[in-house]
Amino acid sequence: MSYKIGIPRALMFHYYYPSWEVFFQEMGMEVVLSPETNKRILDEGVKRAVDDLCLPFKVYYGHVLELLDRVNYLFVPRLISLGKGNAVCPKFMGLPDMVRATFKQVPPLIEPVVDLRKGLFPLRRIAHQIGEKLKVNYWRVEKAYWKALKKQREFAEIQQRGFTPAEAMRILKNGSVESQAGRDNGLRVAVLGHSYITNDKYLSMDIVGHLRKMGVKVVTLEMFRPGLLEKAAERQPKKLFWIYNREVMGAAYHLLFESKERVQGIIQVTAFGCGPDSLVNELVSINSKKHQDISFLNINIDEHSGQAGLITRLEAFIDLLERRKMA
Repeated sequence: MSYKIGIPRALMFHYYYPSWEVFFQEMGMEVVLSPETNKRILDEGVKRAVDDLCLPFKVYYGHVLELLDRVNYLFVPRLISLGKGNAVCPKFMGLPDMVRATFKQVPPLIEPVVDLRKGLFPLRRIAHQIGEKLKVNYWRVEKAYWKALKKQREFAEIQQRGFTPAEAMRILKNGSVESQAGRDNGLRVAVLGHSYITNDKYLSMDIVGHLRKMGVKVVTLEMFRPGLLEKAAERQPKKLFWIYNREVMGAAYHLLFESKERVQGIIQVTAFGCGPDSLVNELVSINSKKHQDISFLNINIDEHSGQAGLITRLEAFIDLLERRKMA
């Protein structure tokens, strides 16, 4: 039997959606996505969230609401760890419970426990557990799993060639993407932050798009190899526990201390209410002062952030970089 599987277009969607889509479709399921983030989705999520919940999870609730009456199952993985020696934010660990506690009537959840501290093998076991729940043949699940793994590797490779996750998804689907090339002012700026913020056009107010329109070559976190980020993050004497924050810190440290391809500026995008984001922002800010030729800007985003103020700050930052370049 074919089921409709709902996937909220938020949080881990920006990291893993191509593989999720292939996995469920190969098992004969219909994947239903919530719409792209907009004001209504954000407002509805904020209404249902407790005040001190950080912005990405507030918007996730809005995306869940969009799917409640449209699907047979909701896919809400419970993330514990994505590798040896790391963990994800506790909110990811409790996400299925948070969804049930927030909404009165929720479709059955597909909520695999993802704990990869002992390697990738548990992913295959998780795939078959999902297959059993959906009553799918063992060999069909096996085929779907390996195709999904291949798709995820392709997704990562495309991003490392200089494309954003949204562009990489379009390339996987269509084989090409519209050129982003425009005027070039010779500036290279890194935009560092969680993918579910920087690559959500509404939440980030399309920071990457605005910079490109100004003629800036933009480098994002996804364009680096994970091993390179881990190595650079080791510059911090005490290992940062949360994996996604450690990647942001590793990218910043790589650009500040190791990269041969210099950037003129680093923009760190943080979510209001996220404690680890605040910590990493402070560490990167302190270390950026050791490099007077690289300017640093923090943009902290919440549900009240306005695009006009953001554009003004970006224009002022780029103007500073251009004047420094000409000096």
